[in-house]
Amino acid sequence: MTSVRWSPSRHHPPGITPLEVWNLPVFGRELWEVLGSPWVEEDRRAGVAGTALTARMMPPLAEALALLVARHVPDAAYLSGGLAELDGFQAALNEATAALPCPVYIAPTPRFAPVHAGLRMLEAQGFHAPVCVDVGQTSIKCARHGVTRVFERDLSHLPPLFIGQPRPEDGHHIRDIVAFIAGALSTFLAEDARTAPDALCLALPCPLDEDLMPGGCTYGFEGAASLVPDILARAGLPDTGGPVFVLNDAELAAESARRDARVTGQRVLCMSLGFGPGGALLDRG
Repeated sequence: MTSVRWSPSRHHPPGITPLEVWNLPVFGRELWEVLGSPWVEEDRRAGVAGTALTARMMPPLAEALALLVARHVPDAAYLSGGLAELDGFQAALNEATAALPCPVYIAPTPRFAPVHAGLRMLEAQGFHAPVCVDVGQTSIKCARHGVTRVFERDLSHLPPLFIGQPRPEDGHHIRDIVAFIAGALSTFLAEDARTAPDALCLALPCPLDEDLMPGGCTYGFEGAASLVPDILARAGLPDTGGPVFVLNDAELAAESARRDARVTGQRVLCMSLGFGPGGALLDRG
């Protein structure tokens, strides 16, 4: 049998436009500084209750939603990401956003909604054994039919590289990141090798151009032109290949809004609440 090459390409889900929200000015600071998981993890380790964490993050989130809703005039807003699973989040969100002119929904299983939506997206295109990999800045979520697996980022081995922070001159962080992502994918596939994948969806937590050149995030792999091909080569994928749909993780999160029957209306503002906030606008046309 002639093997089919795994071929990555930039995927643009129809009607979805990525939004740059991480630097939105909120309370005199950029949104990522007041609405991201680094301080949440520190407070968790210090024993702070989940409801207290929710109370701390809700004012900047409500302010960001008010600003974005006024700017984009959506019919609904939709939230996903691990921070939406904090204790008391739904009740606090309802109170904080009661004055907004549109409803705000939380994705079912917010941390995993995007990766599950990626599977449904590929299945809708006729693929029978797709695999979806959602690379977040704290963990990688992998999914195939009936199975979801999380691979946590080891921050001692892959420390966050923030805006303006110098990157290692020898580029070892790029090699380590490729090994982390490829290792997660190969481990996940090896756990059930009976069915070979026929398509992959790979979501990265950064901007991407048409040549799959990654932009900035705390992995520090911006400008690494061969990042995606290197991941695929190292993952040890089966000889029989297929397409690899590569997109931004906020775009994938917006796919979960498209497929949520509760969310109606033409325009939906989507926010992903993880290590740093991501955004996208879904326009059903």
